[in-house]
Amino acid sequence: MTLHESKHAGYTDRGRLHQHFAGDTSAPAAQPDTEPAAPLPPLADAQPPMPAGSSSMPAGQSPMPGPSPLPGGPSTRPVGHSPIPSGPSPLSGGTVMPGGPPAAQRRSQRLLHKHADLGLGTGDDDCFTRLARLAEREHWAGRSAGRPDETWVLREYIEWTFERLQQQRLVVTSPDGGHSVFNTGLATAQQETIYGLFTPNNDPDGPPWQLGGWLPEGDGRLLDRFPELPGLATYTDDPGDFVYDWRRELTVVPKQLLESKDSLAVLPGPLRSNPYQASLVLEGAVRRAESRVRRSYRAAVPCWDPAHERVQLLLPLSLTTPESVDAALVVSREGEGYRGTMVLGLDVAYARARQIARPEEWLTAR
Repeated sequence: MTLHESKHAGYTDRGRLHQHFAGDTSAPAAQPDTEPAAPLPPLADAQPPMPAGSSSMPAGQSPMPGPSPLPGGPSTRPVGHSPIPSGPSPLSGGTVMPGGPPAAQRRSQRLLHKHADLGLGTGDDDCFTRLARLAEREHWAGRSAGRPDETWVLREYIEWTFERLQQQRLVVTSPDGGHSVFNTGLATAQQETIYGLFTPNNDPDGPPWQLGGWLPEGDGRLLDRFPELPGLATYTDDPGDFVYDWRRELTVVPKQLLESKDSLAVLPGPLRSNPYQASLVLEGAVRRAESRVRRSYRAAVPCWDPAHERVQLLLPLSLTTPESVDAALVVSREGEGYRGTMVLGLDVAYARARQIARPEEWLTAR
């Protein structure tokens, strides 16, 4: 592990981790192996549905229909690559609360809300509340007591899952063009996969589809309309991305991390007002985190980075007491090693990790 930190910290080069420290932060940070894809230009308005059998999509999938002669007919947005919306999001790692755009504004920028009218209600009528009741029990309010939305983690999960499925051409349309469906990646208590079913939206001023309901895989409304149901979203072709490889060197530059207002804001109060002290504490916390992940690979929790469309790892940072975890270090694979790229609060870290799987070990929903 290489920790580049303040010249005044007083650490020396010693130990089997080959730790060395330098105060020069002028050197440019290593760049990711790949750059995020550039957003595609805006698409034209919808076109009439294609005749059956005219699609060039792989077998088992139906073409996304073009515009329908009916107002608000099936969607024409492609099910291939779609740009990540530019609006702030908890998953992006940026500070959203307080002072960010309203939640409704952020949601309207996601592809799911451009694809369909979800009929968002309140309380028990909210579509995400209904989905939470159908799915196996899970604490979807996350770790933040300050958020009034009891299902905000679920909303983030579904919205970003839909983004990924669009990119992977896994939001499919029925052969007759009258319904659209996607795999939520969730299951009922009986381990039946749950799907989101869409029907044409009759509102000419709204998105082309509307939510027809959340349905378990055995529901006749799915079986009667789709010869084959779409699969799960995937986030990497290499299962090794989900596991921390302790043989690779980890490089962390605390000073650079703390230059980010977002990273500084999630630290415990006394450290936020003293960046120098925070840098020293962060150095020790990173060492302990790497030791912890060497003892248990589960301590490195995989998460999804929607801005760069890549899997990252979260390491636990104990900044106040050895028994508590106060924040998470985001670690990205760069070349032959890892680099610490930012510090996240545990609420946002949980939401990003939940995108891939329900986290365990130190990163829990409560």
